[in-house]
Amino acid sequence: MDNVNCYVVPQTTGSGRNIFHGGSPLSSSLPLLGVQLVLIVAVTRVLYFLLRPLKQPRVVSEIVGGIILGPSFLCRNDEFRQLVFPPRGEPVLNTVATFGLMYVIFLIGVRMDPRLAVRSGKKGVVIGLSGFLLALALTAMGSKGDALAEEQDVSKRFTFLFALAASLSVTSFAVLSPILSELNLLNSDLGRIAMSASMTTDGIAWLIMVGYVLTEAYLVSPATSLWAFMSVAALVAFILLVVRPIALLVIERTPPGHPVDETYVFFFLLIVLLVGLYSDIIGTNSFHGALMLGLAIPDGPPLGTALGEKIEAMVSGLILPLYYAMTGLSTDVWEIHWGRLQVVMILAWFGKLVGVMASSLYLEIPFLDAVSLSLFMNSKGIVEIITFTFFVTNKLIGKHTFSALVCSSVANTALSVPLAGWLYDPARRYAVYKRRTVQHLKADADLRILACVHDESHVQGTLALLEASHATPQTPIGLYLLQLVEIAGRSAPVFIPHKLRRSTSRVGPAPTSTDSDRIINAFFQYEQRQPEGAVSVHPFTTISPYSSMHDEVCRLAVDKRTSLILLHYHKRHMLAGGMRAAMGLRVVNRKVLEVAPCSVGVFVDRNAGNVGLSAFILQDHSTSSSSGRSSLSGIGFRAAVAALFFGGGDDREALAYVTRMARHPGSKAAVIRFLPTRGIKDDPADRRVDNRAIEEVKALSARSKYMNLQVQEELVGDMEKIVEVLRGLDKAGYDLVIVGMRHRWYPVMSANGLSDWSECPELGVIGDLLASSDFDTPYSVLIMKQQDQGGLNAAVPGAQDVWHGDDGGAAPAPERTMTTAGSSKFRQ
Repeated sequence: MDNVNCYVVPQTTGSGRNIFHGGSPLSSSLPLLGVQLVLIVAVTRVLYFLLRPLKQPRVVSEIVGGIILGPSFLCRNDEFRQLVFPPRGEPVLNTVATFGLMYVIFLIGVRMDPRLAVRSGKKGVVIGLSGFLLALALTAMGSKGDALAEEQDVSKRFTFLFALAASLSVTSFAVLSPILSELNLLNSDLGRIAMSASMTTDGIAWLIMVGYVLTEAYLVSPATSLWAFMSVAALVAFILLVVRPIALLVIERTPPGHPVDETYVFFFLLIVLLVGLYSDIIGTNSFHGALMLGLAIPDGPPLGTALGEKIEAMVSGLILPLYYAMTGLSTDVWEIHWGRLQVVMILAWFGKLVGVMASSLYLEIPFLDAVSLSLFMNSKGIVEIITFTFFVTNKLIGKHTFSALVCSSVANTALSVPLAGWLYDPARRYAVYKRRTVQHLKADADLRILACVHDESHVQGTLALLEASHATPQTPIGLYLLQLVEIAGRSAPVFIPHKLRRSTSRVGPAPTSTDSDRIINAFFQYEQRQPEGAVSVHPFTTISPYSSMHDEVCRLAVDKRTSLILLHYHKRHMLAGGMRAAMGLRVVNRKVLEVAPCSVGVFVDRNAGNVGLSAFILQDHSTSSSSGRSSLSGIGFRAAVAALFFGGGDDREALAYVTRMARHPGSKAAVIRFLPTRGIKDDPADRRVDNRAIEEVKALSARSKYMNLQVQEELVGDMEKIVEVLRGLDKAGYDLVIVGMRHRWYPVMSANGLSDWSECPELGVIGDLLASSDFDTPYSVLIMKQQDQGGLNAAVPGAQDVWHGDDGGAAPAPERTMTTAGSSKFRQ
């Protein structure tokens, strides 16, 4: 007979029981619950902080925290147990944890996109099925006969073994998505395949759940099984035919960019409780009902985002750790019987490892990536914990077997996830060994640029650089436009290749267009105003976390073989003065700069008012908002561009780009070379490479009558002289200044150690100085970083450097002839 704890239910709060009256506040339910929550969150957060460098997922630290607080360690002390976790507090703690978990499961369903399994192609389905089937087969073989006979607390042995085999063979999206998010792998190729495979196994698990409910009902009577089936069908019909249409109607009635009305949000939160109640009544478990309801709600903004904002902070941040900790509090590692059960779990782990790896290698996934994928697919988490708790609740197993299952699952995840994270390097795919730079671009090749924009404020600057880059049918530009959108209201990242909507009959935006539509339409308008074949625009959108957005950028750059990735500075110059920072964009920029497969440019756009390079695009748009291609003869683009040349590969990349800009009939370009004074020694080999590049530019400018470029030299002995020259650029009337990012070989800078106080050291010493709000200059800045060849990080200046420049013999297209109208800052 089970032990029964008898106690008097205390009052929630009470007077006369505080410490000043000789009582204990913990004798009341509410103070006790508060202390338990604070202690659980504090212990789990400290453990997560300590284990995070080892790539341990949050679920491991939270369950281990519960084990530490539970009978395995701290609660072995009777005084601690009676004070903090007395038996009378367990019902309250379990109720709060289970109630919150229902909303967590609902939120997981909202953020899931079942179509991901279809969009990812056959890889995810094949890998998910192979891993599931082989793991199920090995687990069934290990469980046959008198398996687990030594487990005395196992009842309904066949039912338990079948449910255990199914649960160990499934990898749930709800388990894998948070782990990949913590490791910043959501946008990686492996992450997409893993999430697709997990959704495949989720579908199988849901069918098994329905089959279990119907089988249990059939054991009562065939009529009961029929009623159970009709009850489940009624739930599905209610969700699909009533709840989902209401959700779609709410989204339709919510204006773009506006939040969902609070009444609608409250309505759906109430529906979660009703569906959970009905699910418990018919025997499918409230968690399954909440998951089905969540799947019916469209993910993403506005409704999915609004529901996530209401649930995320309290439920996911507080209640979910509580549920995991409750699992640990019910686990006693000292009473585990180590035997056949652990062998069965190892067989399931091995079966999934081999099944996933074999199918991955068959689908030509690299070996290390296949190993990492198979390890990730062995992750355990919330779904397994819910399943094990279900076993205990339905008296299929006792506390000893439950403890063994929990500890084995934690050990599995604690070993598999870090090993997979160490083996898989998403940047490995971006290591290209061909020169993809502006400098090494062949004369007859098109310049492919991947331009990343975050919102409409980045459009003018990008168009200005595109115009200054001088696209002609002879030297065309292929623009791959990638709009960066932070993920909200969904778990899986989304990559959208937009359909081309070029129309010469209408170049204006649609009356009800979204921000994304207006951004794309602006670039299509620009393409239509160019000579045919000069510019081609290919728009894309990525919706993903900032922490892994760089994977999408670099993947697209590799696929499209771009020579330049154009990023925008994360700080925006405001019209009223000052700057506004978007730290998420800085995370993206820094990671792209680290692993980019081609050259990168960071654009600091000072477009506040009629200054900077973007001012000319403003004039162009105001002049031609309703004009077609034939009216371009009245548009004037004038810009003065300067390249600061200190030496090194990055400055040679800037030199190549300004050389291309100098061919624009409306541009006036200058190269300002900074030479150290005679008292400062530099590397003769570096200087010879730089001299050769400068001489090539001079010769190219002399041969071409269409190039307006001058080279001047400045002798500098310290940073004060360099800063003086930089401030003088404003007086010279320059609109755009281009400079390399790294100058590690320049003797003047290396002697000053300026990078120690740089605000944004990833931009380099000069780039950070020019981008700083303290350096008040009106011109825009483009900071160039040349492609790191073969992972050498450009450590060998001049290696494989061959200057590629055409002779400038091709005349500009007649329809691109510019007038003299332009900026008053342009100096003749």
